[in-house]
Amino acid sequence: MPASFELVVGPPASGKTTVALDRVRDAVADGERVWWVGLPHQRAATYRRATAAGAVLGLDVLSSQQLYYRLLSQAAELRPLIVGTGRIAWIGRALAEFAGAVPAPGEARLFTAAVAEAKRFGLGPGDLAPHDPETERLQRVFAAYERLKGERWDYDDYRLAAFRMLHGAGGAAPNWPGFAAGTAPDRIVFDGYRELGPLELAIAQGLATTAGIPVLACLPEVPPGLRADRELPPRDAGRIERLRAPNPVAEARWVMRGLKRDLAAGIEPLDLAVIVPDGDARPLLSLADEYGVPFMDETPSALADTRAGRRLLDLLELAEQPTASRLLAVPELQPLASAALARGVAGREAIDALARDLGLSELWTSWSARLAPDAPAAPNRPPTADATPADADELAWARARVEQALEDVPHDEAMPASRFRDHALERAAEARSLARGAHFRAWWAALLQETVLFDRPRGGVALLGPTQASGRRFRRAYLMGAVEGAYGAGEAEDYFVPEEHRQPWEAIVTAPGRAGLPRRFRGRDRAVHAELLTRADELVVSYADGDQGGRRAPEPALVGAAPAPLPPLPAGSRLERADGETYMADLGTLELGDLGLEDLRRYDICSFRGWAVRRALEGDPEPWRDLVRDLRALEADVHEALDDVAARHPDHAEWLARHREQLAAYRFGVDLPSKEGPGAYLDGARRSDRIAHVLRFVAPGSVRDPAEARVRMANRWNERWAAHILLQEHARSIDAVHLWVWPVGGEPIDAYPTGVDPVREGLRRLQRDVGAAQRGARSGRVVPEPGYHCRSCAVIDVCRIGGR
Repeated sequence: MPASFELVVGPPASGKTTVALDRVRDAVADGERVWWVGLPHQRAATYRRATAAGAVLGLDVLSSQQLYYRLLSQAAELRPLIVGTGRIAWIGRALAEFAGAVPAPGEARLFTAAVAEAKRFGLGPGDLAPHDPETERLQRVFAAYERLKGERWDYDDYRLAAFRMLHGAGGAAPNWPGFAAGTAPDRIVFDGYRELGPLELAIAQGLATTAGIPVLACLPEVPPGLRADRELPPRDAGRIERLRAPNPVAEARWVMRGLKRDLAAGIEPLDLAVIVPDGDARPLLSLADEYGVPFMDETPSALADTRAGRRLLDLLELAEQPTASRLLAVPELQPLASAALARGVAGREAIDALARDLGLSELWTSWSARLAPDAPAAPNRPPTADATPADADELAWARARVEQALEDVPHDEAMPASRFRDHALERAAEARSLARGAHFRAWWAALLQETVLFDRPRGGVALLGPTQASGRRFRRAYLMGAVEGAYGAGEAEDYFVPEEHRQPWEAIVTAPGRAGLPRRFRGRDRAVHAELLTRADELVVSYADGDQGGRRAPEPALVGAAPAPLPPLPAGSRLERADGETYMADLGTLELGDLGLEDLRRYDICSFRGWAVRRALEGDPEPWRDLVRDLRALEADVHEALDDVAARHPDHAEWLARHREQLAAYRFGVDLPSKEGPGAYLDGARRSDRIAHVLRFVAPGSVRDPAEARVRMANRWNERWAAHILLQEHARSIDAVHLWVWPVGGEPIDAYPTGVDPVREGLRRLQRDVGAAQRGARSGRVVPEPGYHCRSCAVIDVCRIGGR
């Protein structure tokens, strides 16, 4: 190998990163610019170690994908990117070409993984030998995918393009253009990898030989065909404590007590870590508030794992597969959800029967229709540039479901409503390119679960999966759930290409892009276990003897032969103290001031939540709300003023012009006083003969028909109380009241085409509820009142009673 490519090899924790950082510090001290290439989750930890002794100028920590972008940008070879979910959707279209029907998301995932593996090793459709009908089908789908995506590139295309630029293709000479002036690094470091794939390794070598940049690569083992320039001996991995817990709950609580002790002893949160098997982080996160441990959750998460995402999934699956928990996604269906939970029933037929028994059939049917649009399931169609009216209808339905999922969801700094809305609607558009009806909902739900979030968590105690722990080291770490099969390389035989048709790893590394696919079974579990045991100066390995499924066997490579029982630790939360009482916010009485009807409604549900939300939280600003605010401020001459409103809101100018005459008939921002209670504040009101019309503006696309409009009005006090005032206090001049729901950008919908029926709509009961809430608010009583509403409470972390 050329002298400009240096390979340092050593087992985990042997000091490879220390060697690399020493080189980096010397280089940047001499004014050099260094690119450090590693895994994305190692970026913050690398910067922290590099700057431990002072500022480091000239170090740029990159992921391998960022490296490829920078290299290809020198040759102006960047193409539109297909993200992970986009690849699944495109392969779904390729499958549909052959099947003539929409494939299941699981089938598309299977083919996507196979195509990704082939491209990861530089193989195209023609490089896969057809051994059986399924391999032949993979070959055809792979070719169709490459044809359909056209000029777009997925992540693997970027890697392959960088490889070909540095090494040429098919024996051709490299076409490396060189770096533009002032953009070239002086050296590049590859560190933090368990191994480099054949193409990655070839790119690292090409940077040295073709681009002429000194490259330092640090790996646990020598790749086939290469020789190490320096081999580091094993070092003491640190102190390891191996423990046995009776069950997972005892194990989790003991670890939380240990973390609380460590933090109280002065260990910095960033020097602590908890490593859990993939998918096992949620129980610990649920205990974080109780123990006061500031977790920095770095485990993989999807859009569907957010609060709004889980609620959106429930809404998508509720119509066809109703369960008690999914019914809770719709607050109006809470009585039905409680009954389903009490009787232990689920499924469409059972919930239909239960709704009939409870007299909720009409409400349940209206929600079922709302959550399952009438569009039939349709076969796949090739993607087109122009959306059809049906496309627009289904995407409008999707927007309404997203807005519904965001209602009353606590503000999440890591996933603001605007960002969630963008991600969810992008996935809806991808699903809509494939299917309609039930197939659309299934694909949308699947893509939401495939949308991986790449958030930079706040500082705290690192909560990691085994992959996120790779390449990092802590002062003290807890390795939980060390049972058989929990930690490993995930080696398993492939569905399409079996082991006997794969090549040895040595052949793949020495001939990247030509030899074929490597064998899956290479005994890499041992390397994963060895790495995990070196993640901290002090490591605590624990496992639970059994869980609800029975006894569990420990992993001998991690736990050893004789793990000790959990030693006692001081209590870490008030719940663990014998004399402790759970915390309950009790504010006594407060001066609440005059509350509007909607404030009173929220106060009636939970006085603590009504008080806290009113003062502490603000929703994301939305353009349609600004438009409504301007309409409410209009004076008498609405016709002329509408031109000014349209000028301030050009996105809605066409809508305002189309409904100019209807809008001009209303008075906006109407205060409707009452002799027997609070007044109502209305978006708009008008009178036609002896009929009063009350108007409520709502989000675009959120209401589509009178059934949905009635549900919206049934959940509000303000407009229904206005109907009560008009029918009771203005009976001499008003015979009927109509409540209109008007989605901004859409058409107005009369929620009660025959007028509000005071008996059916329970206006007398509403009068009692308003009076009781008003008396409670005047007394200043503010206490937590737990119930189903705790599920979506924005201030549960302040109240804490809902967590009980």
